[in-house]
Amino acid sequence: MTAIPSYFTDFLSEIRLTDPLQASCEQKHLQLNNFLQADAELSKVTIDTFLQGSYRRHTAVRPLDPDDRSEHVDVDLVVVTTLDPVTNSPDRVVARFTPFLDRHFKSHWSSNDRSIKIDYDDTSVTLDLVVTAAPSLIVEEVRKAAELGRARGFVTLSERRPGGVRDIMSFREAVGRVAKAAGIAEWRDEALLIPDRQLTSWVKTHPVEQIAWTEGKNGRTAGHYVNVVKALKWWRRRHDDPEYPKGYPLEHLVGTVCPDGIGAVAEGLTLSLEAIVRAYQMDVLNGRKPELPDHGVPEHDVFRRVTPNDFGGFYRLVQSAADLARQALNAPTLAESASRWRELLGPEFPEPLPGNFSKRTAASTIASTGRFG
Repeated sequence: MTAIPSYFTDFLSEIRLTDPLQASCEQKHLQLNNFLQADAELSKVTIDTFLQGSYRRHTAVRPLDPDDRSEHVDVDLVVVTTLDPVTNSPDRVVARFTPFLDRHFKSHWSSNDRSIKIDYDDTSVTLDLVVTAAPSLIVEEVRKAAELGRARGFVTLSERRPGGVRDIMSFREAVGRVAKAAGIAEWRDEALLIPDRQLTSWVKTHPVEQIAWTEGKNGRTAGHYVNVVKALKWWRRRHDDPEYPKGYPLEHLVGTVCPDGIGAVAEGLTLSLEAIVRAYQMDVLNGRKPELPDHGVPEHDVFRRVTPNDFGGFYRLVQSAADLARQALNAPTLAESASRWRELLGPEFPEPLPGNFSKRTAASTIASTGRFG
């Protein structure tokens, strides 16, 4: 028996980002975006900015311990630039952004392999600034337009402000106009380049395609997919070992196995766990880990950092979880079903109450009728 939907509604309300966290995420990324747009140097090479990651795809969950500041909610802000990957090494990109970062986030930022991380003392929110280069064709066309623009007025190259004329070019406007005039796709339709400091080179990434894929999958599952991902991310947080996979690699894995047309979160959870067990049994038996091609960049393996040992340990966790989920789904009574889901997903899943109601439904019933049922 599937626990009635209100049980999962209660559970999901417990694990999603709290209102204060949500507000903090929004405030922090808007502040960073405003700083970038106002920066005299970086604004000249910025085409656009947009959110990516679990926060943007609506698959983020709150920290396991709300009072533990060491657990962070990551918000990824992608900056699409005209930086030339040939003349700008990954380290040089960081160096170019360093004055800006020191000015606004002194002692609160550090460079990762593929992003710049900004931490705050007063919140569990962490910003990941992801600097990317737009496809070369678009960039080249924009540069050509810039050369012609001063004489022909093709793009805006300056703006008048109090105190004089500021010499800038509106790259966002330029990209749209140039792409339309040249009959070519905008950068959103193509993979971007991202500097990898570990590899000391630029590699492809396609966050827009990841967002589009997630939205499509969610539509094919009647809106249940993102909640299946949240539930499995929460389950995964309750198990520290092995360290990987987690985060986006886990989300991507769930996306490959979760069936379309599921009718409930409980069904999607159970079928996804069982599908992992079936699909990757031979990999584990042969000491391998699967390779998962990324959306939009199929040559990129999402599981590139997952070792065979990590995946073997994860697989054993999934086997136990799949058995427990199936027991919950097939339980003969609501109380037993809810108890099994609670065993799998943790104390955030409601305890069964008399009258086959969850806490929220029971509270609503009591308020309106003064009794259960």
